[in-house]
Amino acid sequence: MLDKIRTLAQYKIVKLIFAIFLIIPFGLFGIDYYFRAPIGGDTVATVGNLRVSRADFDQALRQQQETLQAQFGRNFDASLMENPELRRSVLDRVINERLIALGAERSGVKIDDKQLAERIASEPAFQEDGKFSRSRYEAIARSQGYTVVGLDERLREDMRLARYRDAIVQTAIVPRTTLDGFIRLSEQSREVSMVNVGPEAFLAAVKPAETQLKAYYDARAGEFSVPEQVRVEYVELSLDALAAQSPVDPEEVKKFYESTKSRFVQREERRASHILFTVKAGASDAERKAVEAKAAALAAELKKKPAGFAEAAKKQSQDPGSAAQGGDLGFFARGAMVKQFEEAAFSAKKDEIVGPVLSDFGYHVIRVTDVRPEKGKSLAEATPEIEAELKKGAAARRFAEVAEGLTNMVYEQSTSLKPVADQYKLAIQQSGWFAKSGAGALPQLTSPKILAEIFSDNAIKAKRNTAAVEVAPSVLVAARVIEHKPAEQRPFEAVRAVIEARYKRDEALKLAIADGEAKLKAAQEGKEAGLKWPAPLAVSRQKAGGLAPQVLDKVFRADAKKLPAVVGVATPAGYSLVRITKVIDIEAIDDDKRKALAERLQQTVAISELEASLTSLRGRIGVGVSKDALEKKGTP
Repeated sequence: MLDKIRTLAQYKIVKLIFAIFLIIPFGLFGIDYYFRAPIGGDTVATVGNLRVSRADFDQALRQQQETLQAQFGRNFDASLMENPELRRSVLDRVINERLIALGAERSGVKIDDKQLAERIASEPAFQEDGKFSRSRYEAIARSQGYTVVGLDERLREDMRLARYRDAIVQTAIVPRTTLDGFIRLSEQSREVSMVNVGPEAFLAAVKPAETQLKAYYDARAGEFSVPEQVRVEYVELSLDALAAQSPVDPEEVKKFYESTKSRFVQREERRASHILFTVKAGASDAERKAVEAKAAALAAELKKKPAGFAEAAKKQSQDPGSAAQGGDLGFFARGAMVKQFEEAAFSAKKDEIVGPVLSDFGYHVIRVTDVRPEKGKSLAEATPEIEAELKKGAAARRFAEVAEGLTNMVYEQSTSLKPVADQYKLAIQQSGWFAKSGAGALPQLTSPKILAEIFSDNAIKAKRNTAAVEVAPSVLVAARVIEHKPAEQRPFEAVRAVIEARYKRDEALKLAIADGEAKLKAAQEGKEAGLKWPAPLAVSRQKAGGLAPQVLDKVFRADAKKLPAVVGVATPAGYSLVRITKVIDIEAIDDDKRKALAERLQQTVAISELEASLTSLRGRIGVGVSKDALEKKGTP
């Protein structure tokens, strides 16, 4: 299935190929289908006759973590992966993949060899210089533990499931009336006033006993622990490292400069005007000489009175393209004109008149009106840039070979990184202390896969090298644990102040919500609730006016026929009370707006239809989930 394909997600470019199920945000089907049947052992869920193992689920969590890490960078909080809702959504996605696999099988969807070959050949991830590279494909397969045939079949399965999914979502139709209703609803504004009852006013009323603080600590002991940490030494193989080792022959630099000189140098350009006297085909020698004599006479006359060149061109030149412009041909470089004309133009000085010059077009009288000299980088100035490019190219050609050798050596000589460092001239670097979540780690050590390797029993207990992991495109890292600190519980006394502050905030928030709910009830009953409403503000789904999403949702769920109305909702900031006084509908819908929103609504309908299909499949096939499926079993 797709579980092994997900490991290819470490290649950013390859990740696009296998993102089919990430780009559609499957809605939750509710929790009713969870915990229906007891499932034991290493199985976290069953989908018909298919199983989802703990390893499958952990792998999906690692993929989600990697996706979020790439999206948020240094702002990513690894503790998010412990959130039950997020873990449930990931398990939902894995179950949906299994459902789609069974749906595709039952529908007889197949991908033949020709279709697979065309898809593989067209993927940039498997190309070099715009063409399919068999060696690159084999290298990617090896780096992920596949044979070429194995990777073929993983991709075939991906295509098969995508085709089944597309057969559902691409047939979604949105009637015009539905589209217009959606636009009116999404563009509608409401006039509101909001009052927030915050917890700050209730903090003084919360006076916790010591037993309450200790109970709070005991219930959240895991939040007050020092996580497991390590220090490592590591080697890093990258294109930059290989490039630094690649010598460049000065003759190769010179050859590159000459063959691509236009990149570094703007060639000399000249601007010229000409007067053309054509010679008819089949003309006799006498006729030719007569034309030449006429051109020579004009050239002699213009050398005495150069200012008359443009006027003479307009009257006498037989070149219809330039005569009207006084013979002006604009700026041109060598190679743009016929050879005889070019030699004369580039031999003359500015404002010099030469001719007659014979070409295939006839006899030319030429005046050079401007000169742009050659400018740009000399060979010496361009050498650093050229050397860097040549080194990078050499490194790219060597990378796959060196990566394979490094991968084998860190495994075969697993008790030290020194052999691989010596062999490939890599520096052994050291990190500071960092946690399993990646907190405190250097950027090259934050990849979920390298973290999983570092915090494995093989690295910590057996004291062996990690595998060589591609942490970024063309960047391999292998590490070795040099110090380890197990997870440690922080005693109650050390965190008492933090616990007291959190406890008081939580309790004050409960009091604020209770007070807000009481005020809401009084306001809805028409009683005096002691609320001082600020000036009203128009808000819409696109312009929230500072309202939290859950508050805005409550505002637009209120019955527009029963205004004014007061609604309330609890938020992390307290309890928000909102008075809705007016509904503002758009007057008309233009075609541009319909066109802009049609695709958006179609995607929504398509997702809804896919969810409906999966719900139907779920009912027919049967889904079971282990009771402890969403419990955290170590960091993925």
